[in-house]
This record gives sequence, C-alpha cells and structure tokens, in this order.
Amino acid sequence: MVCHVCGRAFRALGAHVRAHRMTAAEYRRKFGLLSARALSARSLSAERSRTRLAAYRASEQAQARFAAGRAMARSGELSRRRWGAATGRTDPEELRRVREAGLGAGRRTQARAADDRMTAALRTHGFSDLGQALRTLYAERENSVEDTARMLSVGRGRLRRLLAEYGIPVRPAGHNSAAGRRSRARLNDLAAAERVGTRDIAAWLRERTAEGATLRELSAATGRSIPWVASRIGAR
Repeated sequence: MVCHVCGRAFRALGAHVRAHRMTAAEYRRKFGLLSARALSARSLSAERSRTRLAAYRASEQAQARFAAGRAMARSGELSRRRWGAATGRTDPEELRRVREAGLGAGRRTQARAADDRMTAALRTHGFSDLGQALRTLYAERENSVEDTARMLSVGRGRLRRLLAEYGIPVRPAGHNSAAGRRSRARLNDLAAAERVGTRDIAAWLRERTAEGATLRELSAATGRSIPWVASRIGAR
C-alpha cells in the first residue's frame, strides 16, 4: 500500500498514518477513501481474514457473541441501519469513482452487445458495410425507419443517428413511400386474415365469393372497405 502523504509503500498503513498525525478514519476522509477500504495489502488482508475466521470457528464464545449480528445480517436489518445512518452524508470520492467506473463498464458492455447484434443482422441481410446497408434498405428500397431499425437490430433513435452520420436524410413524417404503402398493405392483410381465421386472406375472399357472399358481407366480415375487398379478390 502506498501512502498518499509521503509516497512510501507498506504492507499496512494503519500504524504508519499516525506518523502523519492522523487516525485511519481521518486518513480515509482526507483522501476520499471508502470507510470499508482496508489500509493493508490484499495478501495481508487475506491472511488476517483466514486467521480471524479460524479463531471464530474454534470459539463457541465468539460465535455466541456474534449470533445477534448474524441474525440482523440475515434479516437485512444491518443493511437498513447502514443506509439510514448514511442519509445526508457526502459520498467519499472513491465511492463516486467506483460507481462511475461500474456505470461506464456497463455502458461499454451494452454497446458491444448492440454492435454484435447489428453485425449479425448485416450478415443475415447480405451486407458487409453499414453505410451500404443504410443506403440500400432505407434510401433505395424506402423501408420505414421502424422496418430498417428492425432489420438492422437497432433502436429507432440509434438508426436516426446512424443515418445522420452517413449523410442520409431522414424522410419527413407522412412521406408516403412505396415501401411504406407495401408495409401498411401487409399489416392490413394480416389483420383481416386474423379476424376471419385464415392465413391467405385473398384465397379466403375468393372462396367466399364463389359460395355466393356479397362484397358488403365480406367487407363486414373482414372489417375492411368494399374497394379493399374487391382489390383482394382480383389479386393474383
């Protein structure tokens, strides 16, 4: 352990910091260390832990003395008292650094996982370059933001950022692209098919027509307009 004051290294700083006229608690507060931070090398801390655990297991008196504390730990009471005592206190600098490091590591892990999903989606659709995929799927084929995001396994917000990064303008809301029309047509077909319990709504409509059903009756059954029914009956 390296002393923050003089820069010298020791196996333990507990006794050494007294030479700087500080207690261990004062040393921790001065340098923003966690109150639970051991002021000793890990090897020494592990050695002391093994010694104390062996002594505890060998002593029925020690086990009885700590029985109440163990019960509080199991019930969660110790944690509740700890957080209650910490209310209003300023977090040590080290705790803030530990939290920030943990959050940063989590964000990096999530970003790597998102990149892996997008790379796999690119391979699935036969693309090796993200820019090419964006230009083909969104600009050329005119898929919607939602459909393009789904195909690339990214969120809509990230897709918009990627489009801006590659200089591809986002179509204004309400733009009626061919891909958008096809997408809405598929959704309408699926909804009508689900309503009447079939997989092929065009075939179902033609069969009902051959049985004598009128366009009005088929419109009511599917929940779609008469022109829609007529276009599906004539579709091949």
